[in-house]
Amino acid sequence: MGRIKNIWNPDNFQGKHEKKEYFEGWYFKLVDKEEENFLAIIPGISIKDDGSSHSFIQVNDGNNNKAYYIEYLYKDFTYEEDKFIVKIGGNLFSKDKLILDIDTNDLKLKGKLEFKNNVEWPVKLLSPGAMGWFRFMPFMECYHGVVSMNHDIYGNININSKTINFDKGKGYIEKDWGTSFPKTWIWAQSNHFSKENNSIFISIANIPFIGREFNGFLMGLLHEGKLYRFTTYTGSKINKLKYMDDSIEFTVSDSKYSLHVKIIKHNTTRLISPKNGNMNGTVEESLTSSIEIELKNKKNNTIIFKDIGRNSGFEVKGRLI
Repeated sequence: MGRIKNIWNPDNFQGKHEKKEYFEGWYFKLVDKEEENFLAIIPGISIKDDGSSHSFIQVNDGNNNKAYYIEYLYKDFTYEEDKFIVKIGGNLFSKDKLILDIDTNDLKLKGKLEFKNNVEWPVKLLSPGAMGWFRFMPFMECYHGVVSMNHDIYGNININSKTINFDKGKGYIEKDWGTSFPKTWIWAQSNHFSKENNSIFISIANIPFIGREFNGFLMGLLHEGKLYRFTTYTGSKINKLKYMDDSIEFTVSDSKYSLHVKIIKHNTTRLISPKNGNMNGTVEESLTSSIEIELKNKKNNTIIFKDIGRNSGFEVKGRLI
């Protein structure tokens, strides 16, 4: 019963009954008010049947382009049954707070952050979160959830003797779970535009499905309190996807709106990604890229929103065909 209930609670830990070739991880993106400090904190678990199961916390220090992967015992991972509260050792993760207590030779990270004014992706009866009706499919390689599109941060973190005040900073939380990340994908996210509380999330990936493959996508643009969704399951279409040396450009549209996007890559850090439950893949991630967007009303060809997102997370793995 708990597994079925969790379909409508994608934030919660989904892997209670998994025994092998499974991963689950949450992604916390943190930017301070002055836009001088950029961190991504990724807690998760890797489940294998060969004795190598473990939990982990991965950190992307966007200021110094350094990544840290701290491995914990499998038993160090605990969770609440009916809500998103996960603990790994002395660290706690939820949609409302983050408590960090990491002490290794390379990384000393300690502090507490609180999140307020969270904007969640809608969960509906027939569309339980960002995956839409694909969430009901029991054989997907990778599932995705958006925990908070945009929220305010309060608190401090000390990283390697440097104290960062995150009061009135901006954050974003998402998660993934399944057996493996896709073989190719594009991911981007920004909370920093000319006006506050605008946000964009982009995910395009190669999806194995019933013996075939297709390019599926999830995109959400939060503008003036309204979430504009462009997704495979809502009938949106991508055209003119173009790869360049340091950027990617495309247009996505549905029956009412079109969204033109250009993502420009800045410095990247190599992170670890999952494959068949093992954390042995890699991907380059930036926390300082930019996203140029233009949202149009197709009926009268007027521009609803045009801006450039700063401090953008950005990943590209392979090339989508």
